[in-house]
Amino acid sequence: MTTLLIVAGETSGDLHGANLARALREREPDIRLVGAGGPRMREAGVELVDDTTSYATIGIVDAFRQMHRYMRLYRLLGSALIRWKPDAVVLIDYPDFNLRFAERVKDQGTPLVYYISPQLWAWREGRVATVKRLVDRMVVIFPFEEEFYRQRGVDAVFVGHPLVERLDAVTGREEARKAIGVAPGTRLVGLLPGSRRKEFQRHFPILKEAASRIASALPGTEFILGCAAGVDPSWVTPPIRAVQGLTHELMRASDLLLVKSGTSTFEAAMLGTPMIVFYRVSLLTYLTLGPLIRTDTFAMANILAGRKVVPELMQNDCTAEKIAAEAVRMFAGGRLEEVRRDLAAVRARLGPPGAAGRAADEVLRTMDAATSPARPLP
Repeated sequence: MTTLLIVAGETSGDLHGANLARALREREPDIRLVGAGGPRMREAGVELVDDTTSYATIGIVDAFRQMHRYMRLYRLLGSALIRWKPDAVVLIDYPDFNLRFAERVKDQGTPLVYYISPQLWAWREGRVATVKRLVDRMVVIFPFEEEFYRQRGVDAVFVGHPLVERLDAVTGREEARKAIGVAPGTRLVGLLPGSRRKEFQRHFPILKEAASRIASALPGTEFILGCAAGVDPSWVTPPIRAVQGLTHELMRASDLLLVKSGTSTFEAAMLGTPMIVFYRVSLLTYLTLGPLIRTDTFAMANILAGRKVVPELMQNDCTAEKIAAEAVRMFAGGRLEEVRRDLAAVRARLGPPGAAGRAADEVLRTMDAATSPARPLP
């Protein structure tokens, strides 16, 4: 029986790992899938040694507090390598842990595929040398990543973004407005402060004040906050109301989103919704990691477009005053329509649905090449 070990961390990695697991089972129904991830991967039939989504962290301070859990996870997965002797290992994003675990996989001589690349093109490019040494194949989800890695001697292949088909299935704008209780013609600003509790605590006060300023300038505007699973709706206070479990509907329904930098900005771009991207981290994290960042653009829509099609307000610029002022400007002079056109062009670059299936094919090809070294990978 073929055995594959998959390691993912955080909610997004769990989702991608689950989609990959299902695609692998479609191709090899008898494959045994083991590893670390979250509830979605477990539902997809992966035997988990640990739930990594239960201790996702932000920044250096949080990571240090959870260090004992990462050490335990490292030991559990090291034992899994010995016990299960997987035919290959798939690492999904989660670079601070996964690149360390990759050393253990390399020592074991097990073929290694990395799916969902760390953003080494944005910061800590020095890690590319580690990737080149340890990883047999990078399976990437943005077209520019393939070129980035191949120019540096890493075997990489672009398979498309795994969220494309999921987002294509999101209901239309009017249906989305009905789902979240917004009347036709209402000016709606959606607020997405982040899925983690600390992100919410850091960003919500800023968004609440920004909403107050926008309401003063644009009377009649409605504000709805999309609550992730880790956020209690009771924490949200007027004039903002909360919805939970309807994040994509909120994205589709909104005229404008105020959205934390991260996966949500990509999702909003694929749904064609104009946005203002923001983020703020602790001062210690900013001072420590800031010098390692080699890009002045963080929103994926801007990276894919090659220019700033949506505003970004990061760290010291992430203030209620600046967010509100930018929002008022975007509602004026046809700016929202211009952004929607730009986002449609960005969406066209991501390719067709079916990324998880193409990623599964690359994993199986890598495994096949390891057992048949005379036949090179395509």
